[in-house]
Amino acid sequence: MSFVIILALAGIIFISLEVILPGMIMGILGVILCFSSIATVFTTDELPPAFLGFGGRFMLSTIILLVTLLSIGIWLKYFDKFPWANRLVLKSSSSGKIESTENKEIIGSTGQAISDLKPTGNVKIEGLPETSYVIAENGFIEAGSAIKIIQVDGRTVTVRQITT
Repeated sequence: MSFVIILALAGIIFISLEVILPGMIMGILGVILCFSSIATVFTTDELPPAFLGFGGRFMLSTIILLVTLLSIGIWLKYFDKFPWANRLVLKSSSSGKIESTENKEIIGSTGQAISDLKPTGNVKIEGLPETSYVIAENGFIEAGSAIKIIQVDGRTVTVRQITT
C-alpha cells in the first residue's frame, strides 16, 4: 500500500515541477508514475483487506486519480500566489491584435530595398525604423529597387516594387 502512495505522490510532485521546469520531461515522468501507481493497485497483493476485491481496487485507483487531478488543479490555481513564483509568472496581458491608425498612414510611403526580398527582407522607408523587415507582394524584389508600401496588417508590412 505504501508503494502505491509513494508512486502517486512522486507523480504529483513531478507534474507540479513541470510548471517550474518546463520541457515535458518532468510532466511525462509524473504521468507515468501516476499511472504506474494505478496499475500497481491492480497487481499487488499487499493491500488492506478492504481493497482486495475488484471494487475496492477500482475505488482506490479512482481515489488516486481524483487526488492527483485535484492537487494539480489547486497547484496551478494558486501557484502565482507564492512569493518566489512572482518572477516566473507574466502579469501583463494583451487585448488582442496590435494595430494603430499610425500604421494606416504609412500606406503609400516609398523607400528602397536594402536586401533582396525573397519575398521577405530589409528595406529603408521614411516613417519606419531604420531598417524594417517587410514582405514583397509578388515574390522577388532585387536589392536597391524602389518600393512602395501597399498594405499594413498589424505588424506585417507588404510592399510592391515601383517600376519607372
